[in-house]
Amino acid sequence: EHVLWYFPFIVLCTLLGIGLLALCIVVEPQGPVSAVGLSSAVVVLLCCLGFCGSNFQIFGARFNSGLLKWLAFHAGSAFFILAVLGAAAAIARYVFAGYWWTGLIAGLPCCCTSCLMGLYFSRTSLEENIKREEDDDMQSVAERTIVFHGSILEGKGPCVSSWPGKYESAWDALVTGSRKGNVSAAVVFLPEGSEHFGCHDPIPEEENLEGSCWCVPLYGEQKPWGCRWWTQWIKNIEEAVRQGAELEVYFFAGMTGKGKIENFSMAGKEHLRREAIQAQKKQFLKSSEFQSIDCGIERLWKEPRSDGSSQYSREVHRLFLASLSEEDRKLLQA
Repeated sequence: EHVLWYFPFIVLCTLLGIGLLALCIVVEPQGPVSAVGLSSAVVVLLCCLGFCGSNFQIFGARFNSGLLKWLAFHAGSAFFILAVLGAAAAIARYVFAGYWWTGLIAGLPCCCTSCLMGLYFSRTSLEENIKREEDDDMQSVAERTIVFHGSILEGKGPCVSSWPGKYESAWDALVTGSRKGNVSAAVVFLPEGSEHFGCHDPIPEEENLEGSCWCVPLYGEQKPWGCRWWTQWIKNIEEAVRQGAELEVYFFAGMTGKGKIENFSMAGKEHLRREAIQAQKKQFLKSSEFQSIDCGIERLWKEPRSDGSSQYSREVHRLFLASLSEEDRKLLQA
């Protein structure tokens, strides 16, 4: 929406700048003072028009129409080239009028500005501008909607310290309640596209854990989504403990007390093992064993319920568990 009002403002400023630069070309200095003033105005106008030209390209990439994006991108470069030519014409006029030193006062700054802005325009492409704006929009939307850093309320009331994210509707209610100040929650969610997604934080030396970041003890190896969420979560938990809050942990339905590991140092190894077993599911779905019964379960209901699973996906998971060894099956069910 801000493009609708900001872009016309940039167009107006650009046209005004071009008009003033044209005025500087037409007006002949009447003395040294006016020559200094006109030279300074040329430098300032060239800088402003360079800024306007870059904004043409940046904000023009937000238009829905491909034609408007193309026009805005090339108009930005064209206006700046026009400004450089106008500045050169104005300086030449002042020099020929007998004020040769204006070539130093205005010429050097204009040359520097032209080189810097020329480098900027030459290294910027329409595709890069569009992609950058799309990435910024995705991040902005993510930050305003589903990103959640946790919110610890003062007092000794309950604090949600762990939550199974697959219960989407309940999660939305939790986040909404926390943002309104009604629920104390230490949980953190940094989805793809958000500012801290993919960020990795080093492990403090006093923890005596191996790894370049928290991903290693958590997952067994560095992961693309990063471990910044863990750092924030630990910070929230420590704050809740300082407040004397009662920490609440929520499990999947019927899984209370399950999913625990012997100690934190085993988390990474167990995660890698679970991933390896889950990777076998792709092979299972392609196996003749599953293909022979797939037609029979294809009629099962596929609409997901509150936990994200459907009648069909639960039956597929049951068949997959049955295909595993007893040891691997117990690990996934633990």
